[in-house]
Order: sequence, then structure tokens, then C-alpha cells
Amino acid sequence: MHSAAVTGAAVLAAALIKCVLAVIWWTTRVIVAKFPANAAASTVQGALNTRPAKLVVLILDITLIDVFLFFAGVALLDLRSGFSMFSLWSAALFSFLLVYMVMVTHADIKKY
Repeated sequence: MHSAAVTGAAVLAAALIKCVLAVIWWTTRVIVAKFPANAAASTVQGALNTRPAKLVVLILDITLIDVFLFFAGVALLDLRSGFSMFSLWSAALFSFLLVYMVMVTHADIKKY
């Protein structure tokens, strides 16, 4: 049970960090587009467009792909062993999230 809690905390941390980075990146893009003379926003955007920052995003993407693959597999095995609406919903949700994260990671690899 202890390892499941640690794994859950790691997944939550990776998802939260990815979300925070996405919000910061989007916000700085909007601010720089509206106020191109803002030096602070341009500096933050420059820091987010470096290769190390993009590598961190790729690592977070791959972590989330691994997690969604695991949960999609578990949900599909549960669905195979006995049909329930929860199993069907879980399998559909995690399969969708897996495909979505693969698409996001593909786009991030192109940026890298």
C-alpha cells in the first residue's frame, strides 16, 4: 500500500508540474504578444524556450504517458474480467488520455 501511495503522489506531482508549466508558458506568450516591450515577460519566455526547459516538459509528458498506459491496461483487464459501467468508463477515459498525451508529446518533441 505504501508504494501505491508514493506512486500516486509522484503522478499527481508530475501532472501538477506539467499544468503549472503550461499555464506559465501560455500566460507569458499572451503577455509578450500584447506587450512586446515588457522585458520581464520576454525574459521568462526566453527561459521557457531553452532546451533544458523543453526537456523537463518532455520528461513530464513521458511520465504521464507511462501512468495512463498502466491505468488503461488495468481498466481494460478489469473490463475483460467482468463488465461494469465503471470499468467501461475507466477504460475509455484512460485510453483517451493515453492517446492525447502521445499527441501532446509528439508536438513537444517537434519543438525540442
